[in-house]
This record gives sequence, structure tokens and C-alpha cells, in this order.
Amino acid sequence: MRLLYEVPRRSCKSGFTILELLVVISIISMLLALLLPAIQSAREASRRVLCMNNLHNIAVAMIGHAEAQRRFPAAAYWGDGSNKTNPGPHHNWVVQLLPMMDRSDLADRWNFDRLITGSTNVDIASVTISVLICPSDPSTVGSGDLSYVLNGGIGESDYLHGCHDCIVDPFGGLLDLNGNDKVCIGTGIEDGSPSDRDVYKALGLFFNENWGYESTPGYKGTHRFHTFASVFDGLSNTMMLTENVKTGASLGANWASCDSRRTKVYFSNEVCKSNSCKVNDFDRNLANSKSQGVNGGIHAAEGMAPWPSSGHYGGINVSLADGSVRFVQNDIDGGVYLELFFNTR
Repeated sequence: MRLLYEVPRRSCKSGFTILELLVVISIISMLLALLLPAIQSAREASRRVLCMNNLHNIAVAMIGHAEAQRRFPAAAYWGDGSNKTNPGPHHNWVVQLLPMMDRSDLADRWNFDRLITGSTNVDIASVTISVLICPSDPSTVGSGDLSYVLNGGIGESDYLHGCHDCIVDPFGGLLDLNGNDKVCIGTGIEDGSPSDRDVYKALGLFFNENWGYESTPGYKGTHRFHTFASVFDGLSNTMMLTENVKTGASLGANWASCDSRRTKVYFSNEVCKSNSCKVNDFDRNLANSKSQGVNGGIHAAEGMAPWPSSGHYGGINVSLADGSVRFVQNDIDGGVYLELFFNTR
């Protein structure tokens, strides 16, 4: 007998259980955990390549300038001819290279009759120049930034105790580079041969010079520089430029700054025990010391860490004096690192 009425079957709806949902979420989380570092790594690799390109372009500009002028520029020029013992900051190597970096618009406006503190020069130096900035530099502020600096060797020359051209470490401590227990001597003859000043020139590639002293009777200031011919260790073996994320714009500084700790980097003066470079007090393996070596100052205050540093993982980009660019690792051997600064055999 046929039923006139059939009870409708209940439809079964499929769905996720809580356990299945948790499994799916876990799988997605694992995939994201694997994917995100890969994306970040790819982005950093791209930034590092762009940083190397910037460094190469600056190196080409530097070489072009050196060929035209038959010498490398000073790291910074000090003074306006009016004060021998307390010269003011005039301009630095970046200003010299502006025409070679396709920024003649800025170079033509720069007022060389004034210090960098002149209003026109301050305005120009606040302009952002992309080639001067590494995209991995975390310290940029968007105005007057600089990520690249010069090979300054072991230290500086300064006016101390009534004596011109005294050789000091990056923070002003007197250096006895020839190890004869004499420092800050009036002339090189009194200091022997080679003098501290002779050794100092052989340990780096760029130095500070005076500007506008030619008309001062009896005194022309400090003029110490290198040419292609005086880089005896070879252009392909000598560092010319590198990164330092602790330079650039802060506390009124910018890419035109003359502050030595913002224009140059140094190898560690700890190679000389107590700043005395006698044979038994010299240890080349300390050139890349932890505190003053590659990325040793990465957490220091801006303008207070004149050693190479970068935002890249594991090392820094370096341009050699032939224009080629290399990546130098944090743990580079101290002796090998030291040879990058030396320009003498």
C-alpha cells in the first residue's frame, strides 16, 4: 500500500569542527612564519644591492674628481683665513663631489665665501640627495642625510698645546705612531724619521685641510692629501669609502658637516697599547676590535661612533679606491681589516 505522505529527510550540512579549524589556523601560521622571513630577506637583499650601487656611484664621482684635480679631496676643509688656531667648518668632501654626482644645481649655489653655517649653505645642505643614503640606514631623518664616509686611517691632526698638526686618536688622545715617546712635536725633523706625521699619512687615505690660508703671511695651514700615484698598496687593495649609519643628520649636522667623526671612519687605535705604537705595544689583530670594529658602534649615539656600521645583516659595504664594491663581514680578521686602510706596502 502506497503511503500518501512521506516524512521529508533531513539534509546534512557539512562544516568544520573546532579541532579542524585549529589545525587549519596552525598550518596557516606555520606557512606565514616561513614566508615572512623570506620576504624580509628578499627585501633586505634588494636594499643591499641598491646600497652597493649608491656606493659605487659615489666612488666613480670620487675617482672622476681625483682625475680632474690630480688629487683626492680633503675629508673636510676648515677655516676662512682669518683665524689660524681656531678655524671654522668650511665644507667637506661631499660638497666637492656635487658636480660629479649630477648636482651642479647645488654646487653652483654653494657660497665658498662663507662657512657651512652660512644661511645659504645650511639650506643647500638640508636637501636630500638619494645617492648619499643607504636604504637600510635606520637613522635617516629625511633632510641632509648621509650614510657613507671616507677612510680616515687611525685618527686626526689637531692644534694642541700651541702646536699645529698634532696626531691624535678620534677622540683627541695624543698618538705616538713612530714609538719614540715623542708626541705633538713642532717639526717633523725633531720627531725623527719617519715622524708621527709621516706614519699618519701612510695609514689612511683622506685627511682634513685648511681653506683660505693662502693669503696669510707665513702660514698656509695643513695640506695633506693623496693622489693615485701615492697609494702605493694599489687602488684595488685600499678602502676609499664605506658605510656608517652613525653619521648624517642630527644635532644640526648634515651631509656637508666637517666633523671628523661624521666624515670618516677609522680602524681601532687599540692596535697601539695606550696610544703608543712601539713594536712590542703594537697588535694588528686588534684593528677590528669589538667596540671599535665593524658594526661595533651600531648602538652608539649619532656622531659618536666613527667606525664602519650598517643596517645590513653580518657586515658592511666597502668601496675600494679603484671603484669596486665589496661586502666585508663583521668578523673579518683584524690584520686583513687593517690592510684595507693602509695605502703603503
